[in-house]
Amino acid sequence: MSIMTKSTFALVGAMLFAIPVAANAEAIHADAARKFVEDLGNRTVDALKLPSSAAERSIGFTGIMLDCLDFDAIGIYALGKLSRVTTPEQLREFTPLFTAYVIDLAIERLGNLQIQSFGLGSVAPQPNGDAKVHTRIITGDRSMEVYWRVRNTGGSAKIIDIEIEGASLAIYYYSEFDRTGPTTVSQLIARLKELTRSSKTLATVQQPVR
Repeated sequence: MSIMTKSTFALVGAMLFAIPVAANAEAIHADAARKFVEDLGNRTVDALKLPSSAAERSIGFTGIMLDCLDFDAIGIYALGKLSRVTTPEQLREFTPLFTAYVIDLAIERLGNLQIQSFGLGSVAPQPNGDAKVHTRIITGDRSMEVYWRVRNTGGSAKIIDIEIEGASLAIYYYSEFDRTGPTTVSQLIARLKELTRSSKTLATVQQPVR
């Protein structure tokens, strides 16, 4: 992961807090957020334990991520200042490409992870109605502190950010796009097309996201 400045953390953190829950939506209850993350953890552990092929695990992992993560919101955060000039047409093209890129990278890094335990901790309500759920995940002899930011999106709980040992998913992709240098949305879309040229999940992703 690239090194990020304090100003970058502050900017994306401000973005996460500045986007409020819609006027007709409700803040997510702490118990609902906790139950959602518990179910997500159980589904993931079960999927990784199955004695299936790598391809079958990838399909299962893709389904879980599409069900549980709000890629629309995460994509907007990752766009950063470019989101202000992104047209609806560009966003429709960007989101499935971004989603496939995120999922492919997650499968590459976590697809063979052996989770021994998934423990739930505290839930911290956020000022804009989100909730941050703390978990401790043990893999082998390693223990990881993971925080899941949960939002009520259209009446359903969704993950809008994940912090693993202090590193934010939203900040990572914001920093990655900023570091690689695309200065327009069209350039970023072109870059994502290159990155997902051989994606095994893009075809699956395109239908649910659109």
